[in-house]
Amino acid sequence: MTINKVTVSQKKPGKSKAPAVDSSILMLDLLASTTYPLTLTEMCAQTAIPLASGHRIISVLLEQQMVALDPGRKKSYCLGSKIFQIASTVYNRQSIIPFFYPIAEILKNELHKSVFLCMPVGSKVVVISKVESSINQAINLFIGQTLAMHSSASGQAILSMYSQQTQQSYMQIEQKQDPNITLQFAQIEQSIARSKLLGYSVAHDQADPQVSHIAAPILNLRNEPVAAIGIAMTSEGLSPQLSRSYSKNLIQAARQLSSRII
Repeated sequence: MTINKVTVSQKKPGKSKAPAVDSSILMLDLLASTTYPLTLTEMCAQTAIPLASGHRIISVLLEQQMVALDPGRKKSYCLGSKIFQIASTVYNRQSIIPFFYPIAEILKNELHKSVFLCMPVGSKVVVISKVESSINQAINLFIGQTLAMHSSASGQAILSMYSQQTQQSYMQIEQKQDPNITLQFAQIEQSIARSKLLGYSVAHDQADPQVSHIAAPILNLRNEPVAAIGIAMTSEGLSPQLSRSYSKNLIQAARQLSSRII
């Protein structure tokens, strides 16, 4: 069996205070990103985790049902049932999702675009639901996809509704992660201000510049942003005029969802 190497981000800003936790996350990330089970040797080779440490970690993950032995390949591992149990619990807590589907179906039929729902999680936004358009299948957008808040349409839409203090706090957190972001501060502030003024945001996909997203914030009764609804399309031919045209239906959908949020 030929194994295609999967690249796992190994971020090492300094000596870890909990190397076993970091290594566990690396192994789980690797298993989540592959389409086939992996042996411990393969996991350690791709994550640079010493084999002896890998043995200890995989034993604990196996005991806690975070990973499982795969019956289809000898001495190989896949994600365990506990991962799916946790994901299902978090997913079911999102009370906005049942309201999203009927509104997204109408929006999809109006604009003939894939519609997605994002929620803020820390300093990121995560795609938690979507409705695919049959004529928009080339768009690679998946549930669980994590996007940087300041560089995604959904994130900018949410950020634009935060207070000035919260926006500054967000930028300080991002600056600790990436000091070079200070070079983008002016551009990010302009994008957030524009989103606030227009009521929607437009941004290119982080992974594919040929794809663009337009998103509008969803607010609760206290006028706080809790999510964003967006559409995805190819960037080619997306003019400001066309963006404004799409945004009318999108903002209306966001308002309908907002009216259902406590």
